[in-house]
Amino acid sequence: MDVRAERFPLFDSLRAVAALSVVLFHGAWQQLLVFHPDNFLGRYAARLNVGVTVFFVISGFLLYRPFVAARLAGGGFPRVGAYAWRRVLRIVPAYWVALTVVALALGLSYVFTASGVPRFYGFAQIYSAGDAARGLGQAWTLCVEALFYALLPVWALAMRRVGVRRELVALGGLAVAGLAFAAAVAVRYDPNLPGDVWAFMQLPNYLDAFAAGMALAVVSAWWAARESPAPEWVERHSWVPWAVALGAFLVAAQLGTVGEQTDREYFATHRLFVVVAVGLVAPAVFGSPGRGAVRRILSWRALLWVGLVSYGVYLYHVLAFDRLFTWGWETDEPAGQVARLLAGIAFTVALAAVSYYAVERPALKLKRRFATAPAADQPGAVSAPAAPPAMTDRP
Repeated sequence: MDVRAERFPLFDSLRAVAALSVVLFHGAWQQLLVFHPDNFLGRYAARLNVGVTVFFVISGFLLYRPFVAARLAGGGFPRVGAYAWRRVLRIVPAYWVALTVVALALGLSYVFTASGVPRFYGFAQIYSAGDAARGLGQAWTLCVEALFYALLPVWALAMRRVGVRRELVALGGLAVAGLAFAAAVAVRYDPNLPGDVWAFMQLPNYLDAFAAGMALAVVSAWWAARESPAPEWVERHSWVPWAVALGAFLVAAQLGTVGEQTDREYFATHRLFVVVAVGLVAPAVFGSPGRGAVRRILSWRALLWVGLVSYGVYLYHVLAFDRLFTWGWETDEPAGQVARLLAGIAFTVALAAVSYYAVERPALKLKRRFATAPAADQPGAVSAPAAPPAMTDRP
């Protein structure tokens, strides 16, 4: 879409790509022998958790851009109350329902204890080493997102009187601070040990991803303020950023085996993930939908619809695969395993559709309570994963 526009419709498809990559990471690499870490396919399937980083970059871009655009347009500071209300509506109802369903289905009684309710329903599981991966395990990314949501208006307020160049420098500093934190964590803790995993789930480890998305937002808003169309080479060569992303992904796949990486390999892998994420996102930021091969792919209706329900895909995919095992779908045959993978994806999408139409969409109708809010609530994302909400006009 033209950089002057306030909405970015291709981001739904990016959410679909990110959500499906996480589904394949859990459903293929962790469960199917055909994708065993020791074989050729497994080496690449093991890096499909890059989808989490894609969600973080999406959130950084879509949530920060309205703040930047309002500032460059000379408008007032967007209403933080409306922003916060939309954030709550976007992630809380669907997550609470999913957590309850999963806890009941899997017998996770600790979720409903006096300490479990505030910890798991309050997006605080990552702050306890013993609980970081419990409950709805993949929801650790929602905990990261929730803290980012809370801090973003503070950053926007600090940048209110800063020019574009200085803001980009500040974002560079934010990324460097995140890199320093991540390096310190990688040296002190072992990503291969379950007891240390919680240390790698903290927001500062991913500041470079969020900062990259925010930097894209600054450049996009600045270009839009110039009221100039995207350069022709940007329109025509949408494949270039994806080629860079593919190259970074292939390099990341060579950096050790998941579960057996050194601290340096782990650190380098996740920095390359940021390159992958920015490369995937860039064509949806700059250029017009339908121009260039990549944007035509992102315009596929099926992909856009999966993006629409992608939050549910993220929330329910682990439960879907668990149910298939519980119902007796176990086999060592590669063909049978692939069939189970496809069935798991289909089951996941069906659950996600129910979540979207029965929970998410009705909840989002309550956003009209702040219908007069300015642009800060227009485009949005969560990533969820991480959390990965879908739909262009609802972050």
